[in-house]
Amino acid sequence: MKKQKNQNSLSMPISNKPQLQSPPFSINDVKVAFNCPRLFYLKQRFGGDRLFLPKDYIQEIDNAFVDLANQLMNIIRQESRIQVLFTGQFEELVVEAIANQIQQLFYELIFFPYLQTIITKDATLATALYQVWQVLTQLIFNISEIIVKNRRYCHESVVVRRTLITGEIPVDYTFKILDAKTQKLTGKVNNLIFDFESRRLCVVHYQTYETVEVSSQLIEVALYSFLLKQKKKVPVDAVVYWVLPELGEYHYSWEKLENVVEGLVPGKLEEMREWLRWEEFQPNPPPQTEKEYLCDICPQREKCQSFFDIAGNRE
Repeated sequence: MKKQKNQNSLSMPISNKPQLQSPPFSINDVKVAFNCPRLFYLKQRFGGDRLFLPKDYIQEIDNAFVDLANQLMNIIRQESRIQVLFTGQFEELVVEAIANQIQQLFYELIFFPYLQTIITKDATLATALYQVWQVLTQLIFNISEIIVKNRRYCHESVVVRRTLITGEIPVDYTFKILDAKTQKLTGKVNNLIFDFESRRLCVVHYQTYETVEVSSQLIEVALYSFLLKQKKKVPVDAVVYWVLPELGEYHYSWEKLENVVEGLVPGKLEEMREWLRWEEFQPNPPPQTEKEYLCDICPQREKCQSFFDIAGNRE
């Protein structure tokens, strides 16, 4: 079936060739702008926090999950006792058995010492760390599965390193927006998985909490995949893992992510530029968020209310 293009993408085509006409935005800037135009404005003009965090946010668990997930990727790539698990005839490799052995090694070498250090300082974090472990075991299984699958197409001596791609990869892309203007977008991508059968990359995202605002997360995930696609010239899927309040994962196909970017991003970039042209005391400031529940967890709520002179009353 022929894919239909969104009207926005037709009127504001995407191009990587025109010259840059304004300072670049980051992918995080775009995510903030989709969440709340006023927070985007405040962050750009004055700095400060930009994250909408749950009221029960625990910094230690956030740090632990990202740190442990990165260590997991590294140990699978570097530990010879893990790499040897993928040797032999690929038809005889058993994903469950391999995953269990990786779990045991990772637990002994990394997770258990990490756990002991954390709970010695604060025993109340034990339950949340157990949920982190549950997500990591699922990640181990998924990684084991794709490496075994890739053995059909890749020699045992290099299959792990060619499947798991770590290290930051800078990405950028220049969008063509209205009136022949252009806007550059930048970001950094790490933790990639390559599927030889489908010839696709997958960006792995880790977040401690299930996202408060799903639509802005989709935009963020889509942009990382879109910018990486322009650089690597292969489709880029994405997967998001989270720990709290209930552990989970969500997979996005490249086709969905591409449509999201083409349909929504060029128009939003034009709006972002327009908002930043606004000056205090002028009419028509950047609009308030359409998601009122975000105001309750806004990191700059008081600044927003005083600066835009709304004193807590929404327009």
